[in-house]
Amino acid sequence: MLQNTFAVCEPAAGAISLLNSPIVVDNEDFEGIRIAAATLAKDIAKATGEDAPAVTSEQSASPCVIIVGSVHRSKFINQLISNGKIDVTTIRQSWETWRTELVDAPWGGCARALVIYGSDKRGTIFGIYSLSEQIGVSPWYWWADVPVKKASCIYALDVRTTQGPPSVKYRGIFINDEAPALSAWVHEKYGPKYNSEFYKRVFELLLRLKANLLWPAMWFGYPHPGNSFFIDDPLNQELANKYGIVVSTSHHEPMQRAMNEWFDEPYNEPEHSWNWTEQKEKITKYFTEGAQRATDFESMITIGMRGDGDREMDVANPQEVLRDVLLTQRRIIKDVYGREDAVPQLIALYKEVQEYYENGLEIPEDVTLLFADDNFGTIRRLPTEAERRRRGGAGVYYHLEYVGEPRSYKWLNSNSLGKVWHQLNQAHRCGANQIWIFNVGDIKPLEIPLSFVMSLAWDTNALALGDVPAFLESFTARTFGTELAAPSANLLLKYDKLVALRKHEHVGPGTFSLVNYSEADTILSSWEALLKDAEILHSQVLPDAKPSFFQLVLHPIKASHLYMSLQICLAKNALYAKQRRNTANYFFTKAISLFKADFQLSQEYHMLLDGKWNHIMRQPHLGFRETWHAPSRDIISGLCLVQAGQESNPIAGNVGVAVGGTEGVRPGLCNEESDRTHPSRRDLVPGVTLPTMEPFGPNPGSFGLYLRGPKAVTWEVVSPVEWMPIHARGTLDPMEEGHDPLIQVNVNWDNVPKDFDDEVLLVLTSDLGDYEHIHVPVKHRSVPPGFVGHIEADRAISIPATRFANTDTLGTWVHPYLGREASGAVSFRMPSGSGVKGCELLYPFFTFTATTAAYLHVYFTLTLDAHPASPVLYGLSLDGKDVETHRLVQQPKKPGELPTGWMESVMDCVWIRIHQLDLGDAGAHTLKIVMHDENLALEKVVIDMGGVRDSYLGVPESFYAAMS
Repeated sequence: MLQNTFAVCEPAAGAISLLNSPIVVDNEDFEGIRIAAATLAKDIAKATGEDAPAVTSEQSASPCVIIVGSVHRSKFINQLISNGKIDVTTIRQSWETWRTELVDAPWGGCARALVIYGSDKRGTIFGIYSLSEQIGVSPWYWWADVPVKKASCIYALDVRTTQGPPSVKYRGIFINDEAPALSAWVHEKYGPKYNSEFYKRVFELLLRLKANLLWPAMWFGYPHPGNSFFIDDPLNQELANKYGIVVSTSHHEPMQRAMNEWFDEPYNEPEHSWNWTEQKEKITKYFTEGAQRATDFESMITIGMRGDGDREMDVANPQEVLRDVLLTQRRIIKDVYGREDAVPQLIALYKEVQEYYENGLEIPEDVTLLFADDNFGTIRRLPTEAERRRRGGAGVYYHLEYVGEPRSYKWLNSNSLGKVWHQLNQAHRCGANQIWIFNVGDIKPLEIPLSFVMSLAWDTNALALGDVPAFLESFTARTFGTELAAPSANLLLKYDKLVALRKHEHVGPGTFSLVNYSEADTILSSWEALLKDAEILHSQVLPDAKPSFFQLVLHPIKASHLYMSLQICLAKNALYAKQRRNTANYFFTKAISLFKADFQLSQEYHMLLDGKWNHIMRQPHLGFRETWHAPSRDIISGLCLVQAGQESNPIAGNVGVAVGGTEGVRPGLCNEESDRTHPSRRDLVPGVTLPTMEPFGPNPGSFGLYLRGPKAVTWEVVSPVEWMPIHARGTLDPMEEGHDPLIQVNVNWDNVPKDFDDEVLLVLTSDLGDYEHIHVPVKHRSVPPGFVGHIEADRAISIPATRFANTDTLGTWVHPYLGREASGAVSFRMPSGSGVKGCELLYPFFTFTATTAAYLHVYFTLTLDAHPASPVLYGLSLDGKDVETHRLVQQPKKPGELPTGWMESVMDCVWIRIHQLDLGDAGAHTLKIVMHDENLALEKVVIDMGGVRDSYLGVPESFYAAMS
């Protein structure tokens, strides 16, 4: 997000024109600053449509100049300091900080100068690229094909601004899981290796995003042995240093060595297994060479060791082996650099390495403890107070994509920015601010979340309490212009909320319920509405902005809609075939059409801009089996066809009835107890019985009709009571596919007899002799006047967490963009010095069912025990009873392991904790939930009195009686 504006494209009071102003940079200054100055000249040309201004190392006599430089190396900056023109006292010792100001008469013959000076190399570079951004050149202008809005002139404001130091010292990306998409693209555009021409694009992007750290691409594979930043192109490491990028290596690549180097010459001999106990001498030499070749470059050395293939070491005592590895590595660093702590170092406490650390593995004081998330955006561990005092501090390795258990996700962006903010904000508050490194896969599909996390890494206070819309409006304004900013941001915000339900690759045909709560259709309708809005806005975008709008907004929405449509279509095909519906065949055909459209959309992306981004959307994403591995090619399977020309068995009849809550009783099979000329009897009745109609339940209810056979059928449904007015007629025609009618059941409650508790039998008949009763249970009941709260219906109550009654509770805040619920989640941030350790939330509700064995389902945003000595706790109390305290997360079997239930919950994006509840008598109740930890976020409460039906999202919100 832009801060501290110092340049604009419109005239302003006191501003000076920068048009045709030479850029003055000292030849003896850092090369990265000179590279950025040359890039700035090109950016000014892009923004103005004029020739690029001159970049000179001489004092220019132009009326106005732009002077850029570091306070330590630039003779021009030091001349201004000596002459009292600028004061660098406040930034001289700062990290990556810069100032801008207008200076009169910087030297003879020049009237004014915009001066951008930094405390160090990157501080200056960030200041230069901030000017680019403020005149309309997005950090993503090349990667996302963002058009640069032409300005007739650019102006420097008569203000002094200071930016920095950053909230997080080292901020960067890990290019990982880069095959097949990014690798295929790189091989086509740059050749067989990830060379310096490719990395120039990466370095520039990082600096424009105010990042400074890189874990380079390293996947094993084609061409053998895979990617190695250090040897694929000898210029890679040198150019990174010149540009100003700190190079490190991933969590399982120690000592500045790409893991693939071990499998290449001269280490590719069969006996060279990656085993410390067997190959200590050779691996030590391998480590030493990595440290030696990094001495001339700014580096951060990863220490430690994991087993071959990014696994635990295959040795008898891996913790003791790792201890020996660390001692050897520190000795190497001392030998090469002169001191053990002469160069920044990190150890990634990833997976089993965290376990060793919790079991007492000692890490040198100056080494940064890099904690990790669970690979799905939930941070596993944060530093304790003692760990925060360590010289090396702590940081976080965080995934925006992942390959591994329980299922990979690397196709489209499926990150909820609300969740990302919640976790990273907590990390910063707990002192994990030395390093933030993000796994970004193929880079391009993650433009939005990468921009988001880099904004937070630079200034974690830029967004007040997770104000995601503010970020998205800033992002879209600099990408598409102010006219499209708000509507584009709104589309991205809705997308963000929908992907928070579940990651794309984790959605299958059976994920969302077809028969309960209209769940699947409701979710699909949300995607359909979003796509419609995106297509309308896309039609209004000017031609030069259409490619970027397609890539950033329309494509992810359209691809997601196609994906969800296909999964739900496959589910309907299977269910309807099971019911022997004619409509099953419609969804058979539609599934194939959607499958083809999915691939065609990827091809549309690849043909954009004459194939600039060919291959970048080739990640297979359809056809996951019961494993975490992604499919090698897209497939769909399990499609069903009903024999359309065949008549149904006369016992079953021609017209089927579909009611909520059931697939039908023995669907598709002969029912010897039935006869199409008589209504269903005995155990068949549940298959034609609607959920109970109540004043506080859904109104209207509904049921569907469908055709079983090759003949057209005219049907009629009538109601025997006036207060349930139904008289519907229609025709089921086998030639009209996909149009099964839905009959609404309305109840006029004012005319229902008081305390009515019975069934209404709707009568279905057809011209082919079909006869059926649709059973509609009706319960007419009321609550006492003045009750405020949620009310039971269908033996269940569902309360969004955001509907707590005591809204004046200290520290409580609603995060509308966090979690799966439309209304968001509730968390708390206690004011400093308040002395309060938690907050209480009150939820009044009213029951009609008296029971001692109800079940309370409490839905929490997926978080973990990030503090080892302080598990996350919450308390429960019903109707003023003593508060019972519970752990959010079950105790893992071993320190550092993930808890029981994580494999399922991480895909569901929620923890659900279930407690038995003694409600006693029917009537008004109040549930108190006490949250004891700021890492808690409550999403929903469901009270099950025997009526909760299977679904992914759970019972929708119950009726809420508001204060009259």
